Amino acid sequence: MKSIRFNYLNLAVFILLTLVCCGLQTTFWFQIFGSLPGPHLWLNLALYLILYRKPMEGLFTLYFLALFIKPFTALPIGFLWLNLLVVYSVVHYIKKRLFWPTLKYFIIASIGTFLVFEVSFYTISSWFEANTAGFSLYHFVFELLFTAITAAPIFFLTSFADRITQKEIIPEGGITEV
Repeated sequence: MKSIRFNYLNLAVFILLTLVCCGLQTTFWFQIFGSLPGPHLWLNLALYLILYRKPMEGLFTLYFLALFIKPFTALPIGFLWLNLLVVYSVVHYIKKRLFWPTLKYFIIASIGTFLVFEVSFYTISSWFEANTAGFSLYHFVFELLFTAITAAPIFFLTSFADRITQKEIIPEGGITEV
């Protein structure tokens, strides 16, 4: 019974982190940095769920958190879920082949996750939308840079949340020790 309460507490903490990250990325960032493109903070949260949760738990939690991400974006929920499914599939495949639970890996995976999300986003946009999403190299470079820089604080914050809620982390992958 106690572990079920901690699981619900962990989910509540991740919902709160998702709302805070989305709020920081969509409003607070522009108050401080002006028109400089903001990082995809929620994508780092998604990456953490993909890497440090069992496959079905991670996917369902990610889909559930997408409901909280939706108010902060103009993407339709189906479009967002399809992008997250592609990102989840690719990152999980790579995790099965090559993984070690360190901060360095998380930052590198953050860059890869961002690239997969962007390719998926533009590809799916070109398939399903009459007016496809435009591409800006300026936004792409700065979003990639800031997403990678903010990966470390997100990693420590989510790891701390898992520790205080006593969430068991079972990393599984190809390489578990370096």
